[in-house]
Parts: sequence; C-alpha cells; structure tokens
Amino acid sequence: MGDLPDRSPGRSHRADPSGPAVGRLGRWLALAGTVVAVATGAVTPGRTAPAGAAPTGPEPAAYLLADADTGVVLAAKDARTPMLVASTVKILTALVALEHLPPDATVPVSARAAAQPAMKITMREGDVWPLDDTLRSLLMASANDAAYALAERVGGTVERFARIAQRSAERLGLADVRFADPAGLDDDAAVGGGTRMSARDLAIVARNALAVPFVRQTAALPSHDFTDPAGVARRLPNHNAVLLRSYPGADGLKTGYTRRAGRTLVATATRDGRTMIAVVLGTWDTVGWARHLLDQGFATPVAAQVGPRLPPVRFLSFSDRRAGRQAAGPVTRPGRGADPRAEGSGSGADTRGPAPELPTGSGRPSRSSSPAPGQAATRILSGLAATDTTDTSDTKGAGGVPWVGVLLGALVVPAVTVLVLRRRAVRRARARRARARALAEARRRRMLHVIDDGTRPGGAVRVVPARPAAPARRRSVR
Repeated sequence: MGDLPDRSPGRSHRADPSGPAVGRLGRWLALAGTVVAVATGAVTPGRTAPAGAAPTGPEPAAYLLADADTGVVLAAKDARTPMLVASTVKILTALVALEHLPPDATVPVSARAAAQPAMKITMREGDVWPLDDTLRSLLMASANDAAYALAERVGGTVERFARIAQRSAERLGLADVRFADPAGLDDDAAVGGGTRMSARDLAIVARNALAVPFVRQTAALPSHDFTDPAGVARRLPNHNAVLLRSYPGADGLKTGYTRRAGRTLVATATRDGRTMIAVVLGTWDTVGWARHLLDQGFATPVAAQVGPRLPPVRFLSFSDRRAGRQAAGPVTRPGRGADPRAEGSGSGADTRGPAPELPTGSGRPSRSSSPAPGQAATRILSGLAATDTTDTSDTKGAGGVPWVGVLLGALVVPAVTVLVLRRRAVRRARARRARARALAEARRRRMLHVIDDGTRPGGAVRVVPARPAAPARRRSVR
C-alpha cells in the first residue's frame, strides 16, 4: 500500500478469438476513423497545443484535472466510476481524523494496528503516538499501521470509523464513495473488501486537503525527522518524491499502489498563485500523466475556463465542529446521471467554508478570481487535445461539418477499404500458388492419388496412398 505489493492473485487474460486477420482489419479501420475524426473536426489537436509532451505510458483507467482555486474541472475521463484507489484514500482518513481529534490528541496503538502489513512505520502495540507524527507517517510514508491506529482512535473500531468517514465524505460532496478500509488495502484481509472512490471524489478530497495548512505543508516535505515514543530516531521519506523533484511547483499530494488498483496518484502543483489538482488512476506512468495534465491546467487561463465545478470546500476543523459551525453551502449528493454543471456555485464565485484551525502551519495562499460569465472559453476535453466549441470558421458547411473534412473522409475510407481487400487478394493468390506446387509434386511422384477440392485451409493438399490393383479372376475350366 503506497508502494505496497498486493498479495491478491493476478487477473487472467484470454486471447482474442477473432485472430490476427480481424485484428489487422480492425486496426486499419480504426486508423481510418481517426483520420476522419480529425478531418471532420471531432478531434482538433491543433486548436490548443498541449503545454507538455504526451506521456509514454498507457492511458489511465480514469483521470481528472481541476483548478483548485475555482473548482472548474478542465479535463476528465471516467471521473464518476468508483474504483479501488489504494493509498490515496489516506488523504480522506487524515481529514476525518482532523475533524474529530483536537490538535493535542494522542493516538494509542492496538495489536490490530501494529499487525498491519507494509508499508508501515512499525508502530508497537501499547505505544502512544502524538497526532502530528501519526498524520505525517500516514501522508508521507503511507503507513498502514498509522491509518488503522487513527481509525480506532476516532471510531473505537475500524468498522465504526468507516461509517463515520462515509458520512464525512458525503458532507464534503463525494458522490461515488463506498468507504471501508482506512489504509486503502483491498486484499482478502481488507475491511469490507477495500474502499472505492471515483477520480472526482479524490479531486474533492484533495481540494479540501489543500485548505488545511498542516496537510498541505506535510505533503510538500521531502522528508521528516522525529523521535518515536520509544525514543528511536526516525526519518520519514515522502513517497511522492519523484513528482516533487521533477515537476516545477509540485507540492503534493499522495501516491498509492496495490495489484488490484494499480498505481494511483493525486498530484497538486502551484505556480504564480494558481493551484491545480490532477488525479490519475490505473496506469504505471502516473507521474508522466500527472505532469501532462498539470501543464494543460496552467496553460489554460482563468478567463478561459469552462466546465463543471467541484463542490466548495466544506472541511470543518475540530474547533469548528465544537463551536457548532456549519459547512458552507447545502449538502447534496447528486445522482450518477445528474448534470455535473449543477454542482457547486453557478455564478463562478469560489464559495469556501471558514478557515479551519489546525495543528500547525500558516494560512493558505490567496485564491485567484474565477471567470466572469459570458467570456469566451476553451474547454479541455481530454489529456491530449482540446476542442473550441465557438468555432465559426468559413470552412464549415450549413450543417456545421467542414467541407474539407467531408472530402477527406470520402477519399480516405474507400482507400483504406481497397487496401484491405488488396491484402486479402494477395493472401489468396499465395495460397493458390502453394497448392499448385503441392499438386505438381504429388503427380510427379506417381505413387499417390491427389485429392484437391479447394476447400482445405491454407491451400493444403490431401494425399492418400494409391490402392493396389485388384487381381484378375481366373476363368475356371471344366
């Protein structure tokens, strides 16, 4: 967890029953479809060039890019699909702990917490840890024992903490979460089979976490030195060090890995007073995809942002909860088929809750203003390309389809079809020549009967031994 190899069995893969010929035909047709899509304007990579080179890894199973200041979602793929998210769930575990525990709280370690698998900080049963060191172990070193210890401290049991965390998640605006395991474990021993969340849920959690100075500062630390309750000097490495070292402005937030979930990452970065959130799930190149998405976020001006919005920040610190304060805005849980544009503030204002009181750290930096209604906008539709929805170029016909694209489509599709048919004709001609050679060889030997009905696969020739001639009957003489 958080670079923990999961012990669950791998997924089996079956070969494509259609065979290589169908696969080649499919690839040719897919290529033709791509060319036609570019030609007709369905995909327009030239409209807004990506700020960074495309990553080399496979496309993630799900991703989401959002502006943390305005809450606008700039790019997304399968962002509402609940998935196993590995250790990134520990961000939510930390927020729930900060909502329910005072800054000076202590965290006792039970036998169950101490027995959790690596990654762990090796907490010992009976030790009592301060809250801040437990949270840093959770967020930086992805310690599973720290996650279970915090869960038991808040809820009494891990199972009861799951119910508390579920209610907190829904109050924050998460709509696709099923909270079960506070560490993100998802093997056979995990609580409830593991926590499932969507990319959108993780972006909401990240936006709330960035509003907590202690969490934001902890996530940006390369390492942290402290002394544990037993008097042993410890150094916590940050598992997100690759992104923090390689991307200018990176300041968080959390990595994750299990065999079932794959690699996951919630990445944040700040430049020129703007903060972006990138959630990447289910690809080995999480850092590459996060850098690519973050580049696109910073390349999109605030005035050009358009799209659905994440809910406002609703985190309440322990002191806020004790004072009886309420989170900003109504608590809603939109359905899976609801219009995402209806979420959050429709005016474009950044509606946030009260500034929380936290264990340590200073206030968060000032936020950029959100775009004014009616301004021209460019919407990033994916991690690779963008489409200008306001294009009124003269190259389009009355139906909105470019004439050049229609012409290219009419030429490309027949050309690809002719090429595929030509390849099939060449294969059939080769098979006929091979069958003719086999027939000639069999006749040359004069010892076999040759049966060639033209129906055997691959042009094969079936040969059978010649039958011996029947002996002549002797005429009886009387």
